[in-house]
Amino acid sequence: MLSLADNYHWDNENVNAASRFENIISRNQFPLYPDIFSIVICRSGSISLTSGGVRLSSGPRNAIVTLGGQPIDAVEMTPDCRLLFFAGKSKYFNTKIDLDDANRFLRLALEIKHPFLFPLTQSEFRAMEKLYFSAKELLLMVPEKSKGGIAAGYARILSTIIFAKLQNQGQRIEEEAQTANRNLLVSFLENVKRNCRHERGIAFYSSFANLTPKYFSKQIKFISGKSPGAIIQEYTMAEARAILSSKKYTVKEVSNLMNFSSPSSFCKYFKSGQGLSPGKYMERI
Repeated sequence: MLSLADNYHWDNENVNAASRFENIISRNQFPLYPDIFSIVICRSGSISLTSGGVRLSSGPRNAIVTLGGQPIDAVEMTPDCRLLFFAGKSKYFNTKIDLDDANRFLRLALEIKHPFLFPLTQSEFRAMEKLYFSAKELLLMVPEKSKGGIAAGYARILSTIIFAKLQNQGQRIEEEAQTANRNLLVSFLENVKRNCRHERGIAFYSSFANLTPKYFSKQIKFISGKSPGAIIQEYTMAEARAILSSKKYTVKEVSNLMNFSSPSSFCKYFKSGQGLSPGKYMERI
């Protein structure tokens, strides 16, 4: 069932607002039940929720959403905080939206983490406020057997609103991730171009990004489709070919310029990438 609560009419400022809110959520078993979907919408003042080590602070016209799976560990409110709050079991909300939407909803929620906060425009806040009071009034008017249908309708509306907000945040996160990935790859390529004569180890390049070699390799492969080792080899081979093509240096001198341990190591490396030895390559150009 959909649970509704507010403190709009708590005008006695001598009573602690946090205590009053704790009484409300206690009656709804909100902080104790792990499988709970809730939306807390702040009208004035501020409220902070801590869940699973994540602390979010909400001011006027902000909404905090928890998707379930973790109880709320702490609630802090300013005395002037006025809020609306919708709550229900997560599975109840999720069954009210299409399966494809539910799957996207879950994926976006996992990306954004939870609880998560989003701002409301003035018109969005007013619409949510009207939605709350109309739902509360209708649930009081109808017999018990009819409340499920009304709650289902409001749950569908709330799920749709939250999903639309999640999509916007998900798109922003995706754009930020793409920018971060692009910057990581560009930085890596620039570093390889600058240092491939002297450094061919992945650990050297991952250190610039403050990432472990394993995670760095995974990210570069995901972004570019190539392993960092393959990219390093491509740049190293291009550099070696350019030096050999000048015909100013012997194979041994090129090996030294490229910081190989020995000419034989250089020849082996070059042949694995080019298909022929450095000497044969020089003969053919």
